[in-house]
Amino acid sequence: DRRGYIYVGQNVRGTHGSEGLAQFLLTDGWGEERDGYDCIEWIAAQSWCDGHIGTRGFSAPGCTQYMGSGAHPPHFSCAIPQAGNPSHYHHLHFQGGEFRKAFVETWAQGQGQAHMLDTFELHAVYDSVWWGRVDLTSRWDSVQVPMLHNTGWFDLFTDGQIEAFAELNRRLGNQKLVVGPWTHHTWNQREVGDLVFPSSARFGSLNSWFTRWHDYWLKGDSNGIMQEPAVSFYLMGDCDTQDTSLFNHWIFSDTWPLPEVEYRSLYLHSDGRLDTLPPNTFEMPDTFVYDPNDPCPTIGGREFTGVPGGYGPKDQALQVESREDVLVYTTDVLLEPVAVVGKVLLKLFASSDRYDTDWAIRLCDVYPDGRSILMTDNILKARHRHGWDREDSLVPNQPDTFNIDVWSTANVFNTGHRIRVSITSSNFPRFENNPNNGGRFRRNDPNKLVATNVVYFSPGTPTHLELPLYPLGGVGVENGELRMSNERLRMCAFGPGPVIRVELVSDRSCECRLELVDAAGRIAETRHVRLLPGPCRFTLGREARAGTYFVRAVADNWTGAVKTVKVD
Repeated sequence: DRRGYIYVGQNVRGTHGSEGLAQFLLTDGWGEERDGYDCIEWIAAQSWCDGHIGTRGFSAPGCTQYMGSGAHPPHFSCAIPQAGNPSHYHHLHFQGGEFRKAFVETWAQGQGQAHMLDTFELHAVYDSVWWGRVDLTSRWDSVQVPMLHNTGWFDLFTDGQIEAFAELNRRLGNQKLVVGPWTHHTWNQREVGDLVFPSSARFGSLNSWFTRWHDYWLKGDSNGIMQEPAVSFYLMGDCDTQDTSLFNHWIFSDTWPLPEVEYRSLYLHSDGRLDTLPPNTFEMPDTFVYDPNDPCPTIGGREFTGVPGGYGPKDQALQVESREDVLVYTTDVLLEPVAVVGKVLLKLFASSDRYDTDWAIRLCDVYPDGRSILMTDNILKARHRHGWDREDSLVPNQPDTFNIDVWSTANVFNTGHRIRVSITSSNFPRFENNPNNGGRFRRNDPNKLVATNVVYFSPGTPTHLELPLYPLGGVGVENGELRMSNERLRMCAFGPGPVIRVELVSDRSCECRLELVDAAGRIAETRHVRLLPGPCRFTLGREARAGTYFVRAVADNWTGAVKTVKVD
């Protein structure tokens, strides 16, 4: 192209007219078949290649980039995995130990790979040999590739990509992460599920940012991208207001999880309360009957295909929470906003009268009008409570402990809203409906048994949510509207914190000078930057003392400033 790049597309083996047997992305790892490795090294051997190879791809090509990085091709220079997963078992086929029915079956059949479904059925328990060849979580130390990980809060693989960023950035220090309020189908759009986010939900020109990533790692361009914060994520919130001072804007950080986050517990009570106070006396447990012939339906959530009614943040009140087999626990109306940023956990004390069952968890933002909007969810197959590589049957009617990963979110539950968690034993057809018989996993198992499942609340068995709370005082956003000719430019400074984040959003490229000015008018730092279309992020004040500052932006025919605060 005009930038000097040569593009090569890799088909997955056995698809789009390529040779071999299609095996649902299993041939791109580091087993005997290393298609990603072979492709990259073949390109490197061509006369028109300078030996620097970068990749980019969405969904399945996002997965193949993670698999290729684990094979460690010598000429793999950088990657941009979008909406992909680093572990086929944990994030794709058997999330929470339960078969991800809707996606895997629909996608396999649509791709002409239905022959793989019986194979997956035989490997429902994690095997480090069979699944390990496509499980990057087992070999982080083998990866040397700088990656720009790109996902959405309602994508299929959100936590897989967040985990990949956190692990690799801790080791390598050369990773980036972008998480927007999007599903697999609504990339960089405002309308997601039942919500319509403000225009800030768009990340500007993602393509321009991706080009900068490739230019830096493949051409050695000094474009400043590695001086920008490593993490860019959208803090979601109330979509019934246009006020974006506390939520519905982008936040930037150098690390994930955020260092400001502290976990706090919300305890479930038998009267349906979700409260900061734990039970101090025995409370009667809650009981529900789960019939796998009448499973709780999938409404929204992190899906892509095979589920009617759409995906993402959908209202659960009518079709899910009104069912007799769903237990619902809700806080009082919030008197101030509560920001939940990070991985949500549920410590569940429960029992079943069967040898196996599932625990399906949903976390919702309850709006004042009663809508219960799904923000994150997950499932745990009970037999895998001690590990994905083992099966431990339940002892019928004996209370046990289940630590359930409800995956991650970044949402502000606004004043007047409520926080809600629901517990049941199915989320169908997103996940296979557990037949409760305790036998070997079978898709569409006809031997279905009804289970009576119990959730406990007492001082010794305090079922509770663990929420990663983010201090909203740490956002400290003040927005300034500047005009450059007839074009709109938006400038934001983020603090307080050890450093100051600056975001400039422009409609065209231009040169700009950023100045960090203290309260006495002294210039503490100056940076000359080039703005590209879309959001550009910069860091100032690493060496500055704590105090009040103005960030001033100066270009050809305009100037403007926003106030921020730096703390020690």
